[in-house]
Amino acid sequence: MHDQHWQEFAGEYYFLPQEHVLFGADSVERLASEVERLGVHRALIITGQTLARQTGVVDRVAAALGPRHAGTVDNIRQHTPRSAVDAAVGDVRRLGADVLVSVGGGSPIDAAKAVARTLLESEGTMPAQIAIPTTLSAAEFSHRIGVTDEITRSKVGMEDPRTVPRTVILDATLTVPTPERLWISSGIRALDHAVETLYAPGTHPIESVLAREAIRDLFAYLPRSHRHPDDLDTRTRLQLAAWMSFFGEVNTPMGLSHNLGRRIGATYDVPHGITSCITLPHVMRFEATTHAAALAPIARMLGRATDETPDNVAALRAADAVAQLIAVLGLPGRLSEVGISAESIPAIATATVGDSPQRPRIEQLLREML
Repeated sequence: MHDQHWQEFAGEYYFLPQEHVLFGADSVERLASEVERLGVHRALIITGQTLARQTGVVDRVAAALGPRHAGTVDNIRQHTPRSAVDAAVGDVRRLGADVLVSVGGGSPIDAAKAVARTLLESEGTMPAQIAIPTTLSAAEFSHRIGVTDEITRSKVGMEDPRTVPRTVILDATLTVPTPERLWISSGIRALDHAVETLYAPGTHPIESVLAREAIRDLFAYLPRSHRHPDDLDTRTRLQLAAWMSFFGEVNTPMGLSHNLGRRIGATYDVPHGITSCITLPHVMRFEATTHAAALAPIARMLGRATDETPDNVAALRAADAVAQLIAVLGLPGRLSEVGISAESIPAIATATVGDSPQRPRIEQLLREML
């Protein structure tokens, strides 16, 4: 009996090669010392045009780097187009950069990872990476990389633990210029990470504890940040919640909500935070029977169910709570709100699951999202 009990809870844990996380207001001022710690000298900032040209965020990062700033790439667009990655690879070679400092949301962070991976495969070595996120997408904690093929308008996913940023700087002051809709919707993306961690395959006791804590904090602090967008303490707490939502994500593959979001996002030019707003509550209802025991604690933690409430009922209440949070935040919850019609459903379903027997159920799920 003792051996059988142990086998039920057996598992394993992989660590990603991430070394250092700095958090708190004005932590970007420690960037130069972090570059020195990594033993590198020429930093290339990778970011998007809006941050670089319409805010002071990138200028502040460049100032923090001082003479170590070798240049800036500011052409990274939503969903990380392949052409932008290829151009940045050329800039690294031209400038002799030995560290990439990604600034922004998931797109520039993924771009830096893709640049590093390209150089590693072609030259056997790659620059170090420091990520400075300005959204809550948590791409900086992931070994996954998404790059968009501009010809097919489809997102190609890659996985490579070697490309995880060695350092992450979570500075709430740099997130204030982020458009509120982007900031808040990326928080729902973090919620999506946390929920799908709970019913990911395998045994993951560390990640599950942190995911539940992330859910609690995202429910508490997203509405507060919506009401008080200049509250830096709230923003820091949300950054930490996003980290917890994707902690050790190499051990917890993402599920159907993320897979649908990947197909919808690049093809129809919908930000991934918004795709999570649309897909997550519906997928939670879809998974409520199969993963009731994993989802039910969400409702109990939020006061939507008691210990006596059956798991299948509590799981549905958890989905309702997520849908209500999205509505309170004023975010879209339907495909039709982002211009996707019923005619697109077969293509999305096929891109997600191919011609598998599951496709009719996925098509029905997508119709419910209209």
